[in-house]
Amino acid sequence: MSIRASIVSFFFRRTVRKQMAEIDDPAAIREQMSQPLGKTPEKVAVEPVDAGGVVAEWVSWPGCSPSATIIYFHGGGYVFGSPAGHRDIAWRLSKEGGVRVLMVDYRLAPEHPFPAAVEDATAVYRWLLEQGTDPAEIVVSGDSAGGGLAVSLMVNIRNLGLPQPKAAVLLSPWADMTATSDSMTRNANADAVLSPEAIRRFAELYIGHDRDPKAPLASPVFADLSGMPPVLILVGDTEVLLSDSEQLAAKLREAGGEVTLNVWPGMQHVFPILARILPEAKQAVRDISAFVREHLGTTELS
Repeated sequence: MSIRASIVSFFFRRTVRKQMAEIDDPAAIREQMSQPLGKTPEKVAVEPVDAGGVVAEWVSWPGCSPSATIIYFHGGGYVFGSPAGHRDIAWRLSKEGGVRVLMVDYRLAPEHPFPAAVEDATAVYRWLLEQGTDPAEIVVSGDSAGGGLAVSLMVNIRNLGLPQPKAAVLLSPWADMTATSDSMTRNANADAVLSPEAIRRFAELYIGHDRDPKAPLASPVFADLSGMPPVLILVGDTEVLLSDSEQLAAKLREAGGEVTLNVWPGMQHVFPILARILPEAKQAVRDISAFVREHLGTTELS
């Protein structure tokens, strides 16, 4: 674990972790938590788009494939987050993966509770297929809640009879609304970003009190995961959501799927989005991009 990573974790523990556990007014935190993580290079093209009735934006590095696509769902507990706040990792994946990245601004809870996010994700995927994009040229991806949403999307499109994407990349996915996993207890004090209290609060805002927290499209660890494409999962070993990644990987393997689970020692929740400052995050983006290039046949750009 680098010195920079240690400093960032210390800072997050003293600031962000407390904010996450004490959210009373989601709207108040959205503007603060949706700010870009650094300046986007001028050569990067950012194009707003109506993706089947869902707000989204294309992020493209010059020379990237006009068809190979990452669909990316941001994190934020289904309560906050935005494409702008995740644009830094988007342009890096476009550059190193040689692909265009579609950042999805799905509806947020509590104004739009479950299953609104799944409906939006499905609408975007349908729209992309209707635009003529071959599913063999699509990777679905997301971090935290967005990682869980990516899995829920794949389960839903399978149930609807739509073709699966070529592959998926999940960063610290939140895939279990029950907040009862082993790491929820084991890493309760070790996680620099999230606490069990924060997870329970986000779940309450997303699914409410009258829905089953084990509903497969809300908690895909409880879904039938047969027929999924190859999946790459990255997670830190101190996360309260570590078990979500481990259980997803186990269930995918049990269902005959191909999955790679990379557990990073000491790294915090969704650390790859901090590639602007962390050497471990830069390496993670390189690993993700190599996985994307392998499955989509694209080329790293300069």
